[in-house]
Amino acid sequence: MLGQLQRIMGAVELRNKLIEKFSQFIEDDSKLLALDGIFDSLNTKHSPSLVSEAHYKIVEERRRKWKTGETKARSWEIVKLELKQKHGF
Repeated sequence: MLGQLQRIMGAVELRNKLIEKFSQFIEDDSKLLALDGIFDSLNTKHSPSLVSEAHYKIVEERRRKWKTGETKARSWEIVKLELKQKHGF
């Protein structure tokens, strides 16, 4: 019974913490769109992904390397500009 009470109290504390964070979060309109997308994804039944777990791991590793500076990346705007200058399109 004590374990169940602790779980309930933990859930109440978590609920209160989330309510406080959400009230701060929703003050920014741009974050409202992100939050709406999260809620949509939580309420949608997902079909199996066409992308394999192995590919997700590859992307995750490449992102990690990019964030730590192990690899360099350019914005799409820069790539488009370079293509236009080099090839005229």
